[in-house]
Amino acid sequence: MKARLIVRYVVLLALAATPAWALNPKAGTVPTGQPPDELAAQKLLPTVNDALWTKLTKCAVDYDNDKGTYSIRLTPEVKALDGKTITLRGFVLPMDGSDHTQHFLVSRNTPVCLYCPPGQPNEVVEVEAARAIPWTNKIVSVTGRLRLINDEEKALFFKIEKAEAK
Repeated sequence: MKARLIVRYVVLLALAATPAWALNPKAGTVPTGQPPDELAAQKLLPTVNDALWTKLTKCAVDYDNDKGTYSIRLTPEVKALDGKTITLRGFVLPMDGSDHTQHFLVSRNTPVCLYCPPGQPNEVVEVEAARAIPWTNKIVSVTGRLRLINDEEKALFFKIEKAEAK
């Protein structure tokens, strides 16, 4: 329960920190959460480009300005992965504020700011690990059961449960 509150707090903090210019008033435009120059600099940093990220990023993300929520259009290929054991590589973003974490996000992009999401919702996966792992700034490999979730408020649509991370 505490971890869920922390997740909600971090996401709300990130959205609250989103400058007005980052939100395009056109319905369906996804806010970036980052100034354009920071986003451009982030794109120069390492990114994990394996086959699974390629599949996840093909899912289209939309933003509803009136409701302040995200939605995702899952591809048939991603829908077929629901409940399957998968392995995903990426960068760890702890959700519980500790150096050893069991609840974290894994991102295909190098994180640059604690308060700015490291990409779009189709580039981040929530992870609940079987046991705590030490935080690292290196790429990790996470294996576990993929579950498709629909948390429009937190902009989380993918979750790996009972994960082992290396």
